[in-house]
Amino acid sequence: MQKTVNTSMTTVEIPVSGLEKGMYVSGLDIPWLKSPFMYQGFEIESKDQIAELQEVCNYVLVDVRKSTNKNTERGMETYAVPVEEELEAANGIRDTTKAMVKRLFHEIELGKELDGHAVQETVLDTVDSVLRNPNALMLLSQIKNKDEYTAEHSMNVSILTAAFARHLKMPRKHIDELAFCGLLHDVGKIRVPDTVLNKETKFTKTELAVMRKHTSHGRQILLASNGILMPALDVAFSHHERLDGQGYPRGLPKEHIPQYAKVVALADAYDAMTSTRCYEAARSPFEALTIIFDNRGTQFDTKLAELFIEFVGVYPAGSIVEMSNGEVGIVLSAHPTQKLKPRIIVVRDPQKQACTERVIDLRWDDSDFAGNKCGIKQTHPDGSFGVHLHEYMNKGLRIDMPGSSEAVA
Repeated sequence: MQKTVNTSMTTVEIPVSGLEKGMYVSGLDIPWLKSPFMYQGFEIESKDQIAELQEVCNYVLVDVRKSTNKNTERGMETYAVPVEEELEAANGIRDTTKAMVKRLFHEIELGKELDGHAVQETVLDTVDSVLRNPNALMLLSQIKNKDEYTAEHSMNVSILTAAFARHLKMPRKHIDELAFCGLLHDVGKIRVPDTVLNKETKFTKTELAVMRKHTSHGRQILLASNGILMPALDVAFSHHERLDGQGYPRGLPKEHIPQYAKVVALADAYDAMTSTRCYEAARSPFEALTIIFDNRGTQFDTKLAELFIEFVGVYPAGSIVEMSNGEVGIVLSAHPTQKLKPRIIVVRDPQKQACTERVIDLRWDDSDFAGNKCGIKQTHPDGSFGVHLHEYMNKGLRIDMPGSSEAVA
């Protein structure tokens, strides 16, 4: 029997080890009929009831409103709104930000000053969305256009940096500053000749030196502009410095690399590796995170790298995933405490053919259409198996709530 789960923002998922008297249990991780409980919903009144739940369940849903035990709130979902409610606003923010970045970069090419105040206003909208639910913009950041790489990369790094700062529980002021720094970290590439910037083969030593000058160009552009937050100068200049002192442009020792530059460097590397560039195909999120892990302590700050991997998770929103039964889907969102069991839209059948889409939440339903257990086998770059994220967004993706088996139009 298909289990039904209440997914409203008044319910919280709590492991049975954390149950206490006074909590109102509104859902189980097994069908009610397979449980020893007579009623579908009850307040815990005794230790015996907790013991019974611990015997048959791993997690339960607790209704905060009906609970008399206010400790329930410790497990509250940390996102203010579901991803399906945030996507429309996030899509508008993404379009506005992308247009603004392209306009600003074009004005710099024409010799005009960069308008830092406009950047600050746009960044506030980005951070607002990230604070409501980072999965929405994270999902949209996976939509990549090779021909608009510089603008999209700047925007995506801003989103990733803001979301990472949120994960680190930084104050709002610092999140705003980091999002601003992320958006402008590569502004110096405007002064790198297109013949170098878009080269599809390996750089010569001379070309590599020209490319690396984008850090110095970026600092100069920001110094000559109005409304620029001072940390952005450090980030533009230092985001390619390395902990082992082998970075550029100054080869700084790790203790002299600005903290914001260390944070932005992770988002910069991750988005670059998961994007198709003129000289390299996109890597899967898992491959990118593996490279970051392998380079912690040399290229990246060890603690920040580990926290970034924890933040992104193995299956970030927008990932193309292949299931153990051969089906293919798109990750919609991941629960902040159960990132190995995300919500997915299944879009390809086991033979990799287009199928009637359905939404599954692996926290609650790990069975396929035939009733067999399935999980995620591996992630793939956008475009794998003919699945392009932008096509689903462009046709009006409708995300159903977890547990729904309706088609996604």
